[in-house]
Amino acid sequence: MDEKDKLWKRQAVREFLSALLLLALALGFALASQAAALEGEHALATVTALAALLLAVVTTLTIVPRLARRVVLGTWFLPLSFAITREGGIYILGILLLGLAAINTGNNLLFLILSTLLAAIVTSGIVARTSLRAISVALQVPENVFEGERVSLKVSLRNEKLLLPSFSVAVEDAASSPAGLGSIARWFAPLLGRRAEGRPEEAVLRRSAYFPLVRARESRSEVVYQSFPRRGRYRLGGFHISARFAFGFFRRGELVRASGEVLVYPLVREVSSYFHLLPFLPGRMESARLGHGESLYAIRKYQEGESARIVDWKASAKTGQLMARDYAREEESRFCLILDTLVHSPAPEDSRARFERAVSLAASLAAHFTEEGAELEFLTPYEYVSRGMGTGQLYRILRCLALVAAEPAPDGISSDLRGELRGILEPKDLQKVLSDKVFKVIITSKPRGSFPSAIWRSSHVVYFDEL
Repeated sequence: MDEKDKLWKRQAVREFLSALLLLALALGFALASQAAALEGEHALATVTALAALLLAVVTTLTIVPRLARRVVLGTWFLPLSFAITREGGIYILGILLLGLAAINTGNNLLFLILSTLLAAIVTSGIVARTSLRAISVALQVPENVFEGERVSLKVSLRNEKLLLPSFSVAVEDAASSPAGLGSIARWFAPLLGRRAEGRPEEAVLRRSAYFPLVRARESRSEVVYQSFPRRGRYRLGGFHISARFAFGFFRRGELVRASGEVLVYPLVREVSSYFHLLPFLPGRMESARLGHGESLYAIRKYQEGESARIVDWKASAKTGQLMARDYAREEESRFCLILDTLVHSPAPEDSRARFERAVSLAASLAAHFTEEGAELEFLTPYEYVSRGMGTGQLYRILRCLALVAAEPAPDGISSDLRGELRGILEPKDLQKVLSDKVFKVIITSKPRGSFPSAIWRSSHVVYFDEL
């Protein structure tokens, strides 16, 4: 059993014991109220009766539904929720006061009014339950989402009922909907060791969508504009649909099963003009071998049968014999972006913020050089994206950067990149990447002077403390 399961069971036991304690106190107050009434102390009887009723209501609205959700019977689950609005709290308080007055006076008219008010609660529950029944929800998210970017999410709601419409339906992510059951539950949640809020940082749908009316067999859509505060994977565990119809005193809700995930890429910024001056051409670079190109490689004697276009007439006039030009062959440039995810101790206090800035810089460089037409590959101690070009290559790199995480450097690992990258590439491939033929941009947390000269000559190094 892992720590999460142990914590889950401890919370269940604490809530169960809290329910027993509150119910025992409610029973004690009820007995005290009865004894005070028999002694003729009506003020004390009223106070103790109110206390007993309040404890019973708190237990019913806060702990009992929480315990019910923890009951697992195969794949069955309890998807219902209930919340009291501010208006509903005032309404219930009025009912309690009216009930006490009816009990103390025995007035039939007060009992008739009380029954009408209670019937309104039952009617509201039936109407709200009918409104939420047979509803399906769908969510459409843009294909590519970046950290901090404002995007539009399309929430679609379909009413599957044949005749009855649905009124005043709000749709939220199950992760962001409150864990408590309304304002009253949230007041007592700290006393009971409960968390009164959901997990909005994990929510895919970070704002609610509202549908005033959805007729039978009709689909409606709402667009929600939001942004994701961090990169990474967001998982959708379901939707929480709720309705305050008909009187607005209560908010009844249900959980709708759903699954999916959104991968949020790191923030892409404009790179500094300094990176435009790195010592390689974004499209092609000059090779040390002969071939077709524009740069002069050497002048030699002309050989019979060669094209006259390669004859160098000035050199031929000087030497008195035909001389020919050789040109350097142009090759596709090779560019490797390396993100060193291993953080060596002692790590500074802001190491997490620095790492996030390093990830953003890596994404920005990948986007910049892809736009320039460079052929690039991406490398970390745990992932490798082979060489490629174009938008498809960029998004392969961004997917890796969306999930990359900082790791503490293992003990005994070498201070240069060879030891860190040995586990992700074969020795032959690693030697080729770290050679002078491949230009590298290395983003690392290592101290200055950690790289050997063989790597340093063909690299541009960006240190975390510069970001």
